[in-house]
Amino acid sequence: MSGADGAFTLKGLPPGTYTIEAWHEAYGTQTATVTVAGSETKTADFSFAGK
Repeated sequence: MSGADGAFTLKGLPPGTYTIEAWHEAYGTQTATVTVAGSETKTADFSFAGK
């Protein structure tokens, strides 16, 4: 579940490459690929603009 600003955190992921998908019923889907090594912190930002 995301916070009021849409932010969320995934903790304890093992190292690897992940595809993150954000979906909005009116604006479609966006994806980002993130590679995590060790105990790194990574950020993926998504922005949905009105049509």
